[in-house]
Amino acid sequence: MLALLPSAQASTENTARAPEFSVTSAWDAFLPTPKPVGEGQFRRWGFLIYDATLWSSNGKYDATEPFALRLSYARNVSRDQIVDASIDQMRELGVDVAQHPDWPDKLRRVFADVNKGDSLTGIYMPGNGAVFFYNNQLTGQVDEALARAFFSIWLDPQTTEPDLRLSLLGLTQ
Repeated sequence: MLALLPSAQASTENTARAPEFSVTSAWDAFLPTPKPVGEGQFRRWGFLIYDATLWSSNGKYDATEPFALRLSYARNVSRDQIVDASIDQMRELGVDVAQHPDWPDKLRRVFADVNKGDSLTGIYMPGNGAVFFYNNQLTGQVDEALARAFFSIWLDPQTTEPDLRLSLLGLTQ
């Protein structure tokens, strides 16, 4: 699985400028010339948690093609909170997370504690899982099953945040 990851030198190319995003970032090895598909905000009890942007090579979402989901955080959130919320959301969607007791640890390895202004990005590569970045620095890779379950949190029609899903897919006006 790690054969998909570029050398460490390539993965840290633009870390000095993080959290700014550049289309010439470390993502290029996985999603060349990214174009935004849509964007939206996730709020809890009225407080902005993060801005989300969905990217693809052509600016259109196709689950059979690589895409990136970038979350730019508006507040501090711990790695454990992110992992726990992710697992809970997968469970809400009917994913049998009990059959995958290693998923929380796998997610802890690719996520980090975030502060206001930080970003987490996942790039899905159909058939090969996903790679993750913290402020444009490569943090690791997960397998296909975990990647599909993770991105379903935002992109599944049964998501708990249907308005955010529509915004990410560019389907709102």
